[in-house]
Amino acid sequence: MPTTAIEVIDTAIKIGLGGIIGFASTYVVTKLNHRHDSRQDITKRHYDALEQVAAHVEVFSHVALKYWALVAECVRVESDGREWPKEKSEQLDLVKAEYFSEAKNITVAESKLQLLGLESSSLKLRKYTDFLKTLRRQYYIGKTGLTEKEMDDAREELLQLRQEFFAELSLAYKNGL
Repeated sequence: MPTTAIEVIDTAIKIGLGGIIGFASTYVVTKLNHRHDSRQDITKRHYDALEQVAAHVEVFSHVALKYWALVAECVRVESDGREWPKEKSEQLDLVKAEYFSEAKNITVAESKLQLLGLESSSLKLRKYTDFLKTLRRQYYIGKTGLTEKEMDDAREELLQLRQEFFAELSLAYKNGL
């Protein structure tokens, strides 16, 4: 059967329209996938940053509690009229060095919170770290008149401020972006 010019043009138009439709659908699907992947990546980085903040704060909290435990033990030992062992003094020196070393990670954590726009979490962290500075400055071995009660009260305040910070951070984590 002979092909006419109209049939050839008709077939060419159908092929062309099919190509245009295929291109347009591929473009739209690719664009939607890229947008979804971008959002997913941003969300993942957001949660990763919050988890890093939590890890930094928890490491610093652990060091602060080790410091507290050593000072509290010294207060107990001295209140019993015993002498503070030399090895405990050396252990305290190591904890002090670790305390200052980990402090930089708290600054990193606070800057991440500010970068994410989590002002209330940042303020809770600042309040907590301000107390940890106070702990280090006001509760130390050799301070006269330091009692076990004062040390226990300091620990309770440390744990309370830590809990308040993590409650705020948890809220930010649950709310996501």
